[in-house]
Amino acid sequence: MNAMIRLFISIIICFFCWSMHAQMHYLKGSVMAADTKEPIPFASVFVKGTSEGTITDTVGVFAFRFSGDSVTVSAIGFETKTISVENVLSELNVQLLPAVTELEEVKVLPSDHRVRWILKNAIKNKSINNPERYDRYAYQKYTKWDYNLNNAEKSLMKSRAFRNHKHLFKQAEDSSFYLPVYFSEQVVYNEFQRKPLQEKSTVLADKTSGIGLLDNLEVGGYTSGLDININYYDNYLNFYEQNFVSPIADNGRFYYRYYLEDSVRVDGDKYFKVTFYPKRKGENVFRGYMLIDDERFAIQKIEADVSAGNQLNFIKNFKIKAAYQLLHDSIPFYKSSYTSAVFDYLPVRGDTTKDRLELTFQEFTSFSKVQINPVKEIELSDRSLKYEAVALNGAKERDSVYWANIRHQKLTRDDLDKYAVIDSLNELPSVKLANDVVEMGMTGYFDVGKFEVGPYTEFLESNKIEGTRFFFGGRTSSEISEHWMFYGGLGYGTKNNLLTGHGGIGYKIPTAKRNVLNLSYDDSYIRMGENRKILYLYENMLTPSETNLISTIFARDEFDELYRQQSVKFSFEHEWRTGLSTTLMTDYMKQYSPEYYPYVYQGNEIGSISAFEVGVNFRLSWKEKYIDKGYRRLYTGSDHPIVNVALSGGYVSFENKENGYAKVHATFKHKKYFGQTFLNYAFEVGKIFGTLPYTMLEIPRGNETYGYYRYDFNMINYLEFVHDQYFNSYIEYHLNGFFFNRMPLLKRLGLREVLSAKTMMGSLSEQQKNGVVMPNSIRSVQGVYAEVGAGLENVFRFFRIEGVWRLAPQSIQDAPSFGVRVKFEIKL
Repeated sequence: MNAMIRLFISIIICFFCWSMHAQMHYLKGSVMAADTKEPIPFASVFVKGTSEGTITDTVGVFAFRFSGDSVTVSAIGFETKTISVENVLSELNVQLLPAVTELEEVKVLPSDHRVRWILKNAIKNKSINNPERYDRYAYQKYTKWDYNLNNAEKSLMKSRAFRNHKHLFKQAEDSSFYLPVYFSEQVVYNEFQRKPLQEKSTVLADKTSGIGLLDNLEVGGYTSGLDININYYDNYLNFYEQNFVSPIADNGRFYYRYYLEDSVRVDGDKYFKVTFYPKRKGENVFRGYMLIDDERFAIQKIEADVSAGNQLNFIKNFKIKAAYQLLHDSIPFYKSSYTSAVFDYLPVRGDTTKDRLELTFQEFTSFSKVQINPVKEIELSDRSLKYEAVALNGAKERDSVYWANIRHQKLTRDDLDKYAVIDSLNELPSVKLANDVVEMGMTGYFDVGKFEVGPYTEFLESNKIEGTRFFFGGRTSSEISEHWMFYGGLGYGTKNNLLTGHGGIGYKIPTAKRNVLNLSYDDSYIRMGENRKILYLYENMLTPSETNLISTIFARDEFDELYRQQSVKFSFEHEWRTGLSTTLMTDYMKQYSPEYYPYVYQGNEIGSISAFEVGVNFRLSWKEKYIDKGYRRLYTGSDHPIVNVALSGGYVSFENKENGYAKVHATFKHKKYFGQTFLNYAFEVGKIFGTLPYTMLEIPRGNETYGYYRYDFNMINYLEFVHDQYFNSYIEYHLNGFFFNRMPLLKRLGLREVLSAKTMMGSLSEQQKNGVVMPNSIRSVQGVYAEVGAGLENVFRFFRIEGVWRLAPQSIQDAPSFGVRVKFEIKL
């Protein structure tokens, strides 16, 4: 009997599996022209009469899941073909016959007229159908992120690191193997109010698992740093810091060709199926289709993709899907979205065969519990706040029962297994080593267990005073403490035979908001003009110094604009709310007379000066994204301005003389998009009150290397100007290939145009002449300094090459009036 029951159950399971297989097909294949055997890109592969379908990529390949027993394949200029897939075991290769010209003309002209009418009404009704048009709304959002290494069977599985751990690999639907590297889920409740403007994002549950430094990485800010917010009713959609033209942008016909492919019915409602294709290669546009309601002309569904091209580096394929819902049968709102990307992990374009190892990313988002004009008011922690991001207590420790009840979509068995697989991966020595190398590139330190060695950029330097300088340093890792950090290092110069170094201790108070204490001692040579103000622009720099091994190698002249400084600093950083923080600082410093530019007062050389300073810095940002990893915070950007205001004061003493002083300094930086181009601009303004040695005044940051620096003046020397009141501007306009992508012989190179302009205005008050005598070569700018540049980005995918002209004034130090500067950068 038991055997009969087991047999019966087995038959039922087999029948059930066969039934499910019959209902849902996973189909992959290719589409080509029957006469030329050339692949057909952008061909539609769909189930007629339904919304199920996809389009081929640039090499004519497709893959999708659908129900039914046949598919229809169509493409502009070819005859439509319907094919049975009941007996297809592996791949479906479709050949389409060219359409007769007369038939094509009869078909296309009426469709073009009809599709123009549909698009005109869709654009006309955008303001009505846009989900974000309401004055008040709230919703719960579930997001799942998934990163995998695909096609691992021929390389990764057979490697020495994984040959004994093949059980960690998972099998995909197409029989290839992949390795999970990151899996994360998050549920948030978002509230929005337009008048007065208030926004709040509350994290209800958050669970993250990733290899190495990705594990338990805390991504904060207004929304998650990995979040992609898609609203097709906007004219432009931002992905990976690139603006793409929406298929229903007001000027969409300038970028797209549209075709009315069919009309379909979904749940009894009629929709127009409109396909869209790029008019030109190389632009930031999509290809795909959208379903548009025949009554409201609202988008019900959209699918689009961007295959490997010149507009995105390191991304072989990029696909997006979105669905909208009707609330109360009349109010359009978001329903779900899906994003996937295939990353080319190698630094250069190489083999694109299916067996190549590649990194895939998937994001799924769904919306529920949507309320339009909710009764409940938004409760912010302070009435003065405009927005706030908070996490409920225990959001990161939710149990499986809580997750099962709050998820909008049930996890598959493979999804659940990924948490365990990633935990096992983190124990492998090879994974630990790879993670340490990657983390060293991000932080400057190499993890050796309880300690981290670095920063590696300071291990070897060279200058005219110290000669060759060797340095060895490190800091404690999170294995010792998540809240305490001890750091330090020693350096030795072969020319002056002097031992220098630094050391310090930091403590991150275990509170919900960021609170950090830091005490440090430093004895090192400082390049004139270097100070902590640069950290307000390059906020993720490890130190205020731009002098390192790279700058030494590419120097135009040997560094001698240096002075030795010993200092003791204490700081306390307090985050009042997301986007607003203050840092209190005290600093005692002793500066020794520069060897080549000595301090001279009343005809006598001064051995050193000392100063004591207290200050406070206010930092304000809006909807900024950042990553917290233990003690350190990494800012990942904002679409809104970032402002720093620093106030400080103290006294300086030398030769039994004391002078009081005060400083005011402010920075403003912003990234502004204009269509597919964008503008990076920043301003610095400040004033110094009191008489100070020239090393404590404002010395504009020059550049005596062949490298390009965004926030330095690339055509002035290190010690050319000095001011006690100043205004600096730094402007870069990135055209993203706007012209080159339209040139037949150049668009395949993927080059991107960039223009730059930098100006400086400053003055030096008469009172500074009563203090330490300045070097003869240094002066105030006496008017406006200006330099402009024009160049190319994305040269060999990694380099920016720019010609820079110094317009005015002419240098009295023989600084170049023109130069070619190079910058290494990684951009998508």
